[in-house]
Amino acid sequence: MRGNRRYVTLAGTAALMLSLSGCQKAERQEPAGNAAMADTSAIADAIKADEKAWSDEFQNKARTVDTLTSHYASDAFFIAPGVGPTTGIADIRKAYEAGLKDPNFTISFAADKVDVAQSGDVATSHGRFSETYTDPATKKAKTDSGTFLTVYRKQTDGSWKAVEDWAVADPAPAGPTG
Repeated sequence: MRGNRRYVTLAGTAALMLSLSGCQKAERQEPAGNAAMADTSAIADAIKADEKAWSDEFQNKARTVDTLTSHYASDAFFIAPGVGPTTGIADIRKAYEAGLKDPNFTISFAADKVDVAQSGDVATSHGRFSETYTDPATKKAKTDSGTFLTVYRKQTDGSWKAVEDWAVADPAPAGPTG
């Protein structure tokens, strides 16, 4: 997966640009003065609280695939270090099940910033993550860190679900030169 870092970074940037352009289109389509603006601050706070709970769930030894994947929409897209592009909740569940089989597997993450469209129906969150897993080559626990970008969409029941979830590992340290 590390060889695809440039592709994932470019694709993640493209997804962000598309999601933000969608937010801007929604804002421009809203007639001025005819509808109440969404409380974007309250929505951002709710997403931050949900992400905190989601990260905490990864630390709980009683965690379940159902609990961890409940944050995704049924048609969500997910990609992370060691996990190829995954579309749909059934495939995301399989990826999480594989991760949970590893006794060293854990993830923690926190958003640095949450942006919400004025329309109140789409939001993005980005921040840092840290993951621990068993390295297949050494069979020892290994920890990596990186950056994530998650796009949320408001659901018909009023909840917020991840529809795009991108995680990119930090680059490996540069080796000696010369």
